[in-house]
Amino acid sequence: MKTIRQLSGLRITDKPVCLAVGFFDGLHTGHQRVLLRTLEQARKIKGEAWAMTFDPHPLKVLQPDSAPPILTSTPHKLDLMRRFGMDGCLMIPFTRRFSATSAESFLTKLEKAIPSLAHIFVGEDWRFGKNGKGDTALLTTWARARGLRVSRVVLVRNQENLVSSTSIRHAVSKGDLALATRLLGRPFSILGTVMHGNGIGRQLGYPTANLDAHNEVRPPMGVYAVQAIIRGRPYTGVVNFGRHPTVKALKAPIIELHLLDADLPLYGCDIEVFFLARIRNERRFPTPGALARQIERDVATARRLTSLPAAKKLWNKTLQVWYADTIVTPKRR
Repeated sequence: MKTIRQLSGLRITDKPVCLAVGFFDGLHTGHQRVLLRTLEQARKIKGEAWAMTFDPHPLKVLQPDSAPPILTSTPHKLDLMRRFGMDGCLMIPFTRRFSATSAESFLTKLEKAIPSLAHIFVGEDWRFGKNGKGDTALLTTWARARGLRVSRVVLVRNQENLVSSTSIRHAVSKGDLALATRLLGRPFSILGTVMHGNGIGRQLGYPTANLDAHNEVRPPMGVYAVQAIIRGRPYTGVVNFGRHPTVKALKAPIIELHLLDADLPLYGCDIEVFFLARIRNERRFPTPGALARQIERDVATARRLTSLPAAKKLWNKTLQVWYADTIVTPKRR
């Protein structure tokens, strides 16, 4: 997938461009509906499917104190878009200067930047331009005068509530992984880079990889059964997210991953960890030996939870849809 960080970069293509527009944090089932409509139309007219998004989140520039924590970092989001099948992403740097652009001026720049623009897809609540004064009505009127099409994709709702990045952040922070999975269409995951730790896990007989997470949303502290993607291969594991109070209490919680059936050199490696189920709260044990015995029980619990038919079905579907290159006979979407 191509990534371009300035509007003028799309002048190079002569093919009709179908453009999905939004911030797409989490790439949840609502975002997927917008992208899928874009892909379908691009294939229909033999064009290219592109997404247009922004970096960083606009509120991090305009109202830092009220900006939401991010579900997916920019590199993670780009990788998910690539795996979804998009031809490219127009990643616009969001600055205070850019935020001052009026809705009309933004549309003028868009027209000049993408001469082959054919179709724009947006969520029903999308707004743009200074102070969010641009809406789908303005966009549709502007597009119609130029022979372009605009599709307003209706927001997705499920039994619990509206599918949104906000509702997913809330579900994850409350520890409702099942709800987050339904809203995302896959288990909630954290992408992170392995950094050096203090080696305590290895001393206990359970080596761990300490993750420097790229996103900002976290589940409650505790122990979790997880699946991980490492160098294109899936692994089952256990994550402790906390301050490990038994051995040496930390001021800030960390994410520690123990792989059940592998001991790999991982320093500097990027790992995506999918949270499948919560095992227990983190707590202080009287001795390191007592902690090691509890970890042994946690490992057994993780094996059981990840081998349940529902968990296996969910994980296989996640691999088939998002990580088809990790299995021998992938089922295409």
